[in-house]
Amino acid sequence: MNQFQLGEGVDNTGVTTKFLTCNCSINLLVNIKSSVYGLHINPVVSALSFNNIPFATSMETRALYASSNGPTSFLLYVGTTNKPMYSAGRSMQDILDSGKGLSLVVHVKLRSRFHIVGKLIRPKYHHQAECILILNRTYDKQQKIQMHVKQCSLL
Repeated sequence: MNQFQLGEGVDNTGVTTKFLTCNCSINLLVNIKSSVYGLHINPVVSALSFNNIPFATSMETRALYASSNGPTSFLLYVGTTNKPMYSAGRSMQDILDSGKGLSLVVHVKLRSRFHIVGKLIRPKYHHQAECILILNRTYDKQQKIQMHVKQCSLL
């Protein structure tokens, strides 16, 4: 988590609320077991949520390709700028102030396919993963939010 800031302000209708600005990078590691075929990955959709409320979404604008010669790593980003959070923002602030750690969930969805014998055989796959992140109020020396990955799982 590169940035996570909760500020207070007034939205377009005059309601006082918390505004969230955050930026998160995700390292997607793809390990192909085939020594012949690479994996074509459609644009990846990722979302960041709090209490099942998605507040930041991102869709990779380009298709990705993981080659067959070992693990391939892709850097994905998800974030938002000045997003009005209303009551969720107050809850986030209270949890951060309590020192218990704010629990956020990163969802990643992707579709992929192999091209075997040209495009004659094209098996398709759907993948979903989610990671639970715990944010603490303290900062490290590089002024980044301290974050702990509690659990990651494929769905």
